[in-house]
Amino acid sequence: MLLPTRLRSWVRNLAAGLAAASCLTLSVEALAADPTPKTGGALEVVKLAWGPGASWDFAYAQHVDLWQRFGLKIDMVEGANGAALLSFLGSGEIQTATMAPSAMIVANSIGINLRVVYADASTTKLGLYANPASGMTADPKTWKGKNIGVAKNSQADYALRWSLQKAGLKPSDVNMVVLAPPVAVPAYQRGQIDGYYVWDVWGARLEASGAKLVQKAVDVGFASSSIWTMTKEFLAAKPEVAARYVAALNQANIEMRDALAKGGADAEVVYAAIVKANGVDRAAAEQLLKAQPPATLQTLLSADSPLSFTAKSGLLAQIEQQARIAVEAEAIKQMPPSAQELIAPRSLLDAALKVKPSH
Repeated sequence: MLLPTRLRSWVRNLAAGLAAASCLTLSVEALAADPTPKTGGALEVVKLAWGPGASWDFAYAQHVDLWQRFGLKIDMVEGANGAALLSFLGSGEIQTATMAPSAMIVANSIGINLRVVYADASTTKLGLYANPASGMTADPKTWKGKNIGVAKNSQADYALRWSLQKAGLKPSDVNMVVLAPPVAVPAYQRGQIDGYYVWDVWGARLEASGAKLVQKAVDVGFASSSIWTMTKEFLAAKPEVAARYVAALNQANIEMRDALAKGGADAEVVYAAIVKANGVDRAAAEQLLKAQPPATLQTLLSADSPLSFTAKSGLLAQIEQQARIAVEAEAIKQMPPSAQELIAPRSLLDAALKVKPSH
């Protein structure tokens, strides 16, 4: 629930957002031919929220201080996570955040206008991490009656529901225990849950505690991703800054891919960034990056990528699938009028490709 002070601010921002909505496409398409920041100019501040997950690009950019090369200064707002995240976005206290499509869908259903501006990686390690002693396997029928933790209305929640439905089961056939990721690991260690359905980084932490990944959501037709969203109001007001931010993420992914391909000391810089940001060990960082490699803008513009901004089988399909499950779970009342409108226009990505970092 929004705090009273933030609620008042959110209402004001909502009104402004309705006015800005009609000019979003125009603003983004009206970007200068070269939105590259001017040398020696003042840094543009971007306020954001980030949490452990597959946003490798952000972790790397922070680690090597990439932002200044794009004329940006990052203000990571403390406490803008979990349930508080949407109130921070709605009040305008932050302009961008990393999340899953599920959270973005819920935000838009309550009037917080978010658009996908980047996709970091396909989260192919989203799945059920189970206690080997529980007897749970990839077959959801072995999950009946088990205590399975999940973060409510998360991408993992919807993947669990999808998996059960595909097996002819209902959510009530398992004991779904609502737990945020930070408390799920100790709950698992204390034996309070038999398993936890979660994404990559938290899965790695569970594996360090003895859990096994017994089912991956992607194997049962539930593709998932880590995305960056930005408020529609910020996109309309500062499209050139948005383009620079997207360009910085792209550059981080390019540098990471190159470094991992080279190996040696170059690759170790990447692993160190992931270890530091996500609280996993070196081996887990290498495994995660191999399973969920960094995605560049070229990946997002490719028609055959599950992260594609241009193909109906890409991010659009993920948003539509998760929106349908959100309706069934009563997280939202109805499907978004247009899933395509929840993805930033192609012109933003094209503008980002024109941005050249300073050296």
